[in-house]
Amino acid sequence: MREAGDEERFDSFFNEAWPRLQGQAYALTGSRELAQDLTQEALFRAWRNWDKVVVFENPEAWTRKVLHNLCIASWQKTRRQPSKHEAVVHSQIPEPHEEIATAMRSLPAVQARALLLHDGLGMTVSEVAEELKAPEGTVKSWLSRSRKVVASRLERIDREPTER
Repeated sequence: MREAGDEERFDSFFNEAWPRLQGQAYALTGSRELAQDLTQEALFRAWRNWDKVVVFENPEAWTRKVLHNLCIASWQKTRRQPSKHEAVVHSQIPEPHEEIATAMRSLPAVQARALLLHDGLGMTVSEVAEELKAPEGTVKSWLSRSRKVVASRLERIDREPTER
């Protein structure tokens, strides 16, 4: 049951969280359009469950988890061959974020989420550990492994000859 002031509280939450959530989605998908769609869906789910979400200590953490799951689910849908138009556009204007998103997709989901929360959103190791319900040592290990994998994949991309 909605209470007086719920809309105002949600509006404030929405305006504050939107840029961070969309940035998270963009880092995970490499697509501005998909990031916007998934962010809208995550925030819609937060609103739909607002009576439960608003009482959480950190409603944005709940929404970030929903968004992360939506992004992971989208990876399966986006593993397709690009259209002829997309291939031409991407060959002319490479997006560095797309390369990072591709590297992130190669990580186990929990490691990708830890890396995004820490390096992408600037959360501390202890904040990431709390949100992911994992020991700090485990989070540090995930971050170390994830950074090595992402760096390795980006190095390989840099070394690949470009077709002209």
